Amino acid sequence: MRNTEREMLSHGLLPGVIQVPHNGQPIVLMNDAQTTGGYPRIACIIEADMYHLAQAPLGQPIHFVPCTLEEALDARRIQKQYIEQLAWRLHDRG
Repeated sequence: MRNTEREMLSHGLLPGVIQVPHNGQPIVLMNDAQTTGGYPRIACIIEADMYHLAQAPLGQPIHFVPCTLEEALDARRIQKQYIEQLAWRLHDRG
């Protein structure tokens, strides 16, 4: 008897990609993720929201909201401005 299951070809991965392995439990790849993989990819968390996920308690339900590339880039720009302002304020106190 032949096994008719087929594996997907490996493909490049980035932090934020959500993969679904054979057991059906989604895996979110964080900054320490591998660079290639073969599980189906169902979504990607935008860079500006990765810190939210990193701070979420284990087992907490996660809700996703679709966004456009423009919205993702805008969120990243706002986050970058906030970090720069914070760094400036901390430096100004020193």
